[in-house]
Amino acid sequence: MPCVLTEEANRKMLLTALDVPTEGVRHVQDETVAYVEDDSQGNGSLYITDNVVTWRNSSGQGFSLQYPSISLHAVSRDLNAFPHECLFLMVDGKLSDDADPRQKSSDDEDEVVGPFEGDTATTEVRFVPADKGALDAMFNSMSDCQALHPDEQDTDSEADDFEANYYEGMEGEDNLTPEGQRTLEHLENLLLNGQGQGDGQNRPNAGNEENTNQMDEDQFADADEMQ
Repeated sequence: MPCVLTEEANRKMLLTALDVPTEGVRHVQDETVAYVEDDSQGNGSLYITDNVVTWRNSSGQGFSLQYPSISLHAVSRDLNAFPHECLFLMVDGKLSDDADPRQKSSDDEDEVVGPFEGDTATTEVRFVPADKGALDAMFNSMSDCQALHPDEQDTDSEADDFEANYYEGMEGEDNLTPEGQRTLEHLENLLLNGQGQGDGQNRPNAGNEENTNQMDEDQFADADEMQ
């Protein structure tokens, strides 16, 4: 069941007590700030495991996300879209205080966000590590784990259908914040103009690292394609 946002002025997530993950851990990133929409949840550690993505603060409070609920993950270096380089996640379902009652539970020890049938809303989650050089490793670990959880409802899709599937999967686009909308527009531009170009401007590891306002063309992934 997903965590829900409180009605406090800072709208921080209702965090729950979580143990440190020990099984299937692919990557641990300490000193990582979590944002839900534009709201900082504070500093903590990010655990990317085979089955869940868990963020936990120093007090042992945090949240976990199931891979089927993560429709998109990307490395965002566009400081016009968000003031920090980050690992950007689009999560199915609106994690807010007005969420559907079916999505709330007070009985689970570890509240885990999963997909919900018929819910087209989305929530933006960002992980901002103190070490920005770790973003690619975080992305790659998530991609490897996402591949372990293919979309069961879209098993017939093929890799060359990526662009169509990407747009069809963005049913909650109207619910994005302005920062999230700019991030998606940047991805759209890369899809329409970046692929197949010979100048290498939008390719990872191409050119120098001075231009931090771009998102690497290959540094995004749609969950529908991780099969």
